[in-house]
Amino acid sequence: MSAEATSLYGGGGGGGLSVPTSDAASPCNVGAYGTATSPSTASLSPSSGSASTSKGACRSSTGSVANLLALTELRKAAWARIYTSGISTGDAAISTTRIPSWKQFDALMIRRHRHIAVDPRDNRTLGWIACFHPYPQHACLYDDSDAPSHPTVDGREGRVAEIQIMIAAAERRRGVGTFLVKALLALLGQDTRYSTVQASFFPENKACLKLLERCGFEMAATRRNVAKMLDGPRVGDWRDLVTMELKLPPLPTLPTPAAHPDRTLSPTFELDSTIDPTAIQKRPRLE
Repeated sequence: MSAEATSLYGGGGGGGLSVPTSDAASPCNVGAYGTATSPSTASLSPSSGSASTSKGACRSSTGSVANLLALTELRKAAWARIYTSGISTGDAAISTTRIPSWKQFDALMIRRHRHIAVDPRDNRTLGWIACFHPYPQHACLYDDSDAPSHPTVDGREGRVAEIQIMIAAAERRRGVGTFLVKALLALLGQDTRYSTVQASFFPENKACLKLLERCGFEMAATRRNVAKMLDGPRVGDWRDLVTMELKLPPLPTLPTPAAHPDRTLSPTFELDSTIDPTAIQKRPRLE
């Protein structure tokens, strides 16, 4: 099991329930929805605390762990390869062989919050992260536009996002998972629609647990015997699912301008609202 991989229950794919998993290591799912202002590319440096600084962390000569790019269909070959490798561990999803098609994945995951990490030196794909709505019965009611809605007391709209992350086998334990999760949390922090980010995984997936704890997630619940393995060494077994969550920080609210003491709501003078009935029929005089 990889230290960077984790898997979340409920990502679509492969028939029946699917558990999104991490790249070629211990897959992990975490839920978060798109950011209204997420950039298409970004890079994070370990010096800022956005990625692991352990020995062997993947860094370019400039010190960045990876570059963050949008996950689009152009990268679906790398996406599928990493996905397939991740679920093969047996602790990342309810299947060890089945993954969703790109069309299924594209329909399920929030497009503005799907990203890949690429190596700054040779542009190879290191891993990917995506978000989806954990409660599909509510997802159809959401408006994905950037139009303002009705925020709660913390300035957010209260939605929950779940994330799924996968790390390539050769890139595990190098800080890529931490980089991706923290980068996504930074983007979600700018999105007023979301208040909570969550992730679900099998208790045996210790790598996912460590990754989420490192990124500030806290234990929320353990659901007993809710995920049935479709294949693999534990085919037919019903397994527990652990859910961890992170509350996004409140957004600053603009103060309501105080009323000027000299201003009043009613005019200080009276208007003559009477109408001369004969004036309605009169034409204007032409000079």
